[in-house]
Amino acid sequence: MNDVQIRVIILEDGQHLDNVVRKCEKGWIIRFVRGCSLLGKDVTVKTSLTGDSPLQWSDGHDHLSVHCQVECKTAGSFQYNFCVDGGAIPSGSGYFLVMPQLTVNGSALPLDAVSCQTHLVKLLGSLPDWESRLRVAKECGYNMLHLTPIHRLGVSNSSYSIMDHHNLNDTLHSTEKEATFEDVKSLVDKLEKEWNMLTVQDVVWNHAAKNAPWLLEHPECAYNCFNSPHLRPAYVVDRVYHYFGKEVAAGKWEHRGISPVVENVHQTNAIEYIMRTEVLPKIRLHEFFQTTAETAVSKFTQMVAEIGPPTSNSPKEESKKLKFDGNPEWTRFGMRLDLDLAVKLFNKRIEDVDDEEERQKACIEEFTLHLEKLQEEGAAYAWEICLNGLHAVMGGILYERVQDHGPKKGLVDEENPLTTDYFLHLEPESDSWEEDEKLAYDPEKSKMLMAFNGWVMSGNALDNFALPTSEVYLRRELVCWGDSVKLNYGEKPEDASYLWEYMKTYTQKCASMFHGLRIDNAHSTPIHLAEFMLREARRVREDIYVFAELFTGSEQLDNLFVNRLGISSLIREAQSAHDSHEQGRLVYRYGGDCVGAMLQKHSRLAAPAIAHGLFLDQSHDNPSPIQKRTIYDMLPTCAMVSMANCAVGSTRGYDELVRHAIHVVTEKRPYAKWGEQTTERTGIVTARRRLNDLHVWLALNGYSQVFVDQMNEDVVGITRHNPQTHDTVILVARTAFDWGKVHRWTPDLKHFPFGGHLEEVIFEMEFLQLTDQWNEENNQILTGLAGYVINMREHLQPEKARMCKVHGRENGYIELCDFPSGAVIAFKVRMSGDAVDAVKELRNLISGGNEQINKELTSALENTTLQNFNRLLFHCEAEEQAEIGEDAYDIPKFGKFVYCGLQGLKPILDKIRINNDLGHPLCQNLRDGLWLPEYIVKRTAQFEELAQLEREEQARSETVKMRSGSGKTNCVKQHGQGIGRKDERRVSQVLKKVFEPLKDAPYYLRPAYFEALFAYIYRHVKAVLLGKMNPELRDYSSLVRRLTIATVSFMGYIPGADLAPLSDSAVLTDKHPSSLSAGLPHFSTGIWRNWGRDTFIALPGCLLATRRWGDARNIIISFGGSMRHGLIPNLLAEGKGLSFVVFWK
Repeated sequence: MNDVQIRVIILEDGQHLDNVVRKCEKGWIIRFVRGCSLLGKDVTVKTSLTGDSPLQWSDGHDHLSVHCQVECKTAGSFQYNFCVDGGAIPSGSGYFLVMPQLTVNGSALPLDAVSCQTHLVKLLGSLPDWESRLRVAKECGYNMLHLTPIHRLGVSNSSYSIMDHHNLNDTLHSTEKEATFEDVKSLVDKLEKEWNMLTVQDVVWNHAAKNAPWLLEHPECAYNCFNSPHLRPAYVVDRVYHYFGKEVAAGKWEHRGISPVVENVHQTNAIEYIMRTEVLPKIRLHEFFQTTAETAVSKFTQMVAEIGPPTSNSPKEESKKLKFDGNPEWTRFGMRLDLDLAVKLFNKRIEDVDDEEERQKACIEEFTLHLEKLQEEGAAYAWEICLNGLHAVMGGILYERVQDHGPKKGLVDEENPLTTDYFLHLEPESDSWEEDEKLAYDPEKSKMLMAFNGWVMSGNALDNFALPTSEVYLRRELVCWGDSVKLNYGEKPEDASYLWEYMKTYTQKCASMFHGLRIDNAHSTPIHLAEFMLREARRVREDIYVFAELFTGSEQLDNLFVNRLGISSLIREAQSAHDSHEQGRLVYRYGGDCVGAMLQKHSRLAAPAIAHGLFLDQSHDNPSPIQKRTIYDMLPTCAMVSMANCAVGSTRGYDELVRHAIHVVTEKRPYAKWGEQTTERTGIVTARRRLNDLHVWLALNGYSQVFVDQMNEDVVGITRHNPQTHDTVILVARTAFDWGKVHRWTPDLKHFPFGGHLEEVIFEMEFLQLTDQWNEENNQILTGLAGYVINMREHLQPEKARMCKVHGRENGYIELCDFPSGAVIAFKVRMSGDAVDAVKELRNLISGGNEQINKELTSALENTTLQNFNRLLFHCEAEEQAEIGEDAYDIPKFGKFVYCGLQGLKPILDKIRINNDLGHPLCQNLRDGLWLPEYIVKRTAQFEELAQLEREEQARSETVKMRSGSGKTNCVKQHGQGIGRKDERRVSQVLKKVFEPLKDAPYYLRPAYFEALFAYIYRHVKAVLLGKMNPELRDYSSLVRRLTIATVSFMGYIPGADLAPLSDSAVLTDKHPSSLSAGLPHFSTGIWRNWGRDTFIALPGCLLATRRWGDARNIIISFGGSMRHGLIPNLLAEGKGLSFVVFWK
C-alpha cells in the first residue's frame, strides 16, 4: 500500500480561502482538482512554492479525472491561486501550511512533544551564569527554552523595549569578558548537545525603545508630527493631559479635592469634572476641524462676481455635497473647501430677483449659512472626540489607582504619571502646552515628536492605528507603552530603506542563533513586514519554529495571520478558562483527535484545521495562579495542560511557586540557581519533571487521541489513546480555582470504568502544605513559597495505590478514595488478550493482508450476477418488502437508510469519516451492539438462500419436463452461476468472517473499525462490479464510475413487477429477467415499475453504455412482444394489464 499522504484541495470559481488553515507535513502531496464551477474551463494553477510556472495537469478522459499537484518539500506557508480561461486576475486562492520538522541532536522532536519554558533574559545574569540558572528548566524536564530578547534594552529596562537590535544587552557581559553573539550561539549549541534542549527567542519588529540612538539619526523610521501631520492635534491633546498630570502631582488642584495621591472615586470624579468643564474646552480642538470662514466667504464672493449668473441651477439637494475636504497640515482652521464646487452649487439664478447685486447677495448668504453649518458640525465632532478621549483616560486612571484588580499606584509623580504620554518629547519642558504646540509645526523639531506604540482594545489587527484613517491617538484609545516608539515601515522596503535593512540584519542574526522565533506583538506588527522578515529568517534556517500570541478576537483573523506568516503554533492560555470545565474543553480543542477516531485514507480532502497550539499553564504576561486562583490549582492545571496533544509550556517561577507574576519591566532580581536556591524538593519541580516526561513520551509514542471527562465541577479526567496499539493513559486531576473549593476530603464521585488491562498506576501526586505561614520574599533572588511539597509515588501496582481502589484489573472500574484538592493520579491501560488479537486481525483485513479472505471475497463476488449486485448494494425499502418482506435498517434518533444494501451506508459512513463525527447516531448504534453488521450478513444470506431455492426448483422443473419427453417448454435457458452455488463460497459467509473480529474489539473502537471494514468490502464489490460491466469505464473519473454503479440500482427483479413473458430462446443468468425501474422508491414495485417511456429513455445509459447487452435485449423483446397497433405499452404490468398512451401528444 502506498503510504504517501495526499491532501486534495477542490478549486471553485470565486472562492478565496485566505482564512482557512490547511496543515501538512514535509513529503506530503497537495493535489488540486476542479470543482463543479470550473468544469469545462481552462484553469491555470500556481503556488508560491513552485514559483511563476503553472502546475501541469495530469492526463485523463475528462476534467473530473485529472489533477495537478505539488510536493511539500519546504517548511512554511505557501499560497496557491488559479486563473480561469486565460484571465490575469486570480479567480480563487488559499494557503497550505507545511509544518517544520524540529530535531534535537539529529533526533526528531514532533511539535506535539514540545515542552517550553519562558525566561526573561535580563534576570539570567551574565552569560557565564546562564547554565546554572537555566539548569532549573532542564531538571524540570523542558525540552525548549523561550528567551526574551537578548539585545540591548532601552531606558525602561522592559524586556521588549530594545534600544539596539544589533548588540547584546549589558546584563550578558561579565567583569571578565564582554559577551558576543558567537558566545550565545555556542551556548545554544551546547544546550542542544548536552541537555537535548532547543532554544527560541522573541523578535520585536513593531517598536523600538524611545532612547534608541538610531531613531534620532533616522526619525523617518517613526510616526512623527512631520511625516504624519494628522497626529498634530493628538500631540496637542497629549500635552494638555501631560501638563494637567504635572499640576496634580504638584498639588495645584488640592483645593478642588484632587490630592497628589489619587486613590478614590471622589478624586477621579473631580478630575473628570475639571477636565470636561475647564481644561479640555481650552484646547479649542474644534479649530482643527474648521476653516477660516471670513476668507472662504470672501473668495466665494469674488468668484461669484467674476463668473456672473449661471445658465442653469443645480438641484437643491446637491448643495449637501459640499463638505470639508480634509486638513493636509492639520493646522487650526486648516480645513479645505472646494470653492469651485461651492460656486457651482450656490451660484444660482433666483426667481423674482432681477438685480444682479441682490442675486449675488442671496447666493452668498446661502453659502454662508451652509458654511456655518459645516463649522458647527466640525465643532460638535471635535467635542465628541474630547469626551471620547476623556472617557478612555478616566478608565485608565480608575484601573491604575482605584480598582481592586489594578496596581493602585497612588502617588502621582514622574515615575507614575496620571496619564501615559502618547508622544516622545525630547525638548526641555516649557511652561504650557501652547508653547509645545508650536513644536509640532517646526520643520525639524516636529520630526522628534514620535508616537509611542501600544495596543487597541478590540481593534482590527490588520488596521494600522497610526495611519491618517485612524483616530486612535486623538481619541486616547491606545493602551500606550510610554517607553517604545512605533516604527513606520511604509508599504515596501523603498519607503523606509534603512529600517527594513536594519531589521532584516537583526532577523537573520536571530534565525542563525536560535531554533525558533516568537513574534512579539504579532497582531499589531504590519503583516507585510512580518511576511518579509520571516522569508528572510527561513532563508537562514528552513525549519525554523515560528510561534506567536494573537489578540485579534477572531479565529478567522487568527487563521489569516497563521497563513500569511506561516506560524507553526499559536499561544493558548489555560488561564483564559474560568473553571475546570472550560479548561478541559481547551485541552480537548487544542489536544488532538478524539479517542476512537475514524481511520483516515492516505488520500483525502485537505480539511480546514485549527492552528496548532502552544498551550501554556501560565505565560510570562499572566498573573500567578496563586493570585488568580489558588496555590492548590497549580499542580492539577499543569497536569491537565501536559495531557494536551500539542506543544505545551510554562514560565519560569511557576514550578518554584513564585507568588506573583515576574514583571517584564520592573523586576530586577535574578532567577535562582540550581542546587543553591532551587532543588528537586522546591515547589512542584519533581512533579513537573514527571509530567513533562509523560507529555513527551505520549507524543513520541503516538498517543494522538484525547478524551476529556468532566467527573464533577472540580475533577477532570483526561485520556490519551494510541490509535495503533490502543494502549491508553488516563490522568485524573482535582482542580481548585478558588479557596472555597480547597478541601482535604474526597468528593463524591462515580466510579469510572476502563476497558482493557490496568497495567500500573503511573504516579499519584499530592500537594501538601507544611506550614500555615508563608515565608517572606527574598529581596535578592527570585524564590517561591517554601511551605509546600509534592508527595509523589510512581510505578505502583494497583493494590499499592493510596488514592484509589481498583475493582478488577481486567475491564474493571476505579474508585477514588483519598483525592484532596491539588491531587493528580495517572493510570496506564493496555488492551486485553482477546481485544489485541481482534484488532490485529482487523488491521490485517483492512490493509488487505489476509490473502485468504481477499480471494474468498473476490471469488464469491465474481460468481455473483448483476441482478444480485442490485440486491447486495441497493434495494429501497419497497423492493425489500416485496422480495423478502423486510424493512430497511432503522437507526435510533436518525432513521432508516435510503437503501437496504451497502450503498445505503456508504454516504453516511463517508461523511462520518471525513468529519470524524463520532457523535453520529450510527456510531452510537455500533457502540451499543453489533446489530448492523449482523443485519448485513443476515440480509445477504436471505437472498442467497432464496436464490439457491430458486435454482433447485428450476432444476427439478427441467428434470420433470425432460422425463415427460415434451418437446416444448415455457422455461428460458439459464447460464451463469448466480449468487452462492453449493460449490462456491457465499458472499454472506465471507462477510461474516470479515465482521467476526469486531465482537472482541473494544466497544469505543467499533465505529472506526466497522467503517474501515465496510470500506474494504465496498472496495472489492466496486472493483468486481465494474469489471462485470464496461471495463473501460474504470479508467474514467470517479463521477463516471459512480454513475456506472448507480445504474445497477434500477436493474433488478421484483416479484409482481416482472417483464412480459420472453421467448424460449432467451438466455438468462438468473431465474427471472431483470426489469428497469422507472424511479426509486415510488416506481419500484408492482405495475408502476415498468414504464415504456421511462425504460427506453434510460436504457442507453443504464444498459448499452455499461455493455449489459443481454439485459437490454430482454427488455426490448419483452416490450416488443407486447406491442399493439405499432405502439409499445406505457405500463407493462407483466404483460397482463397493458396500458397504452400516446405519450408524445
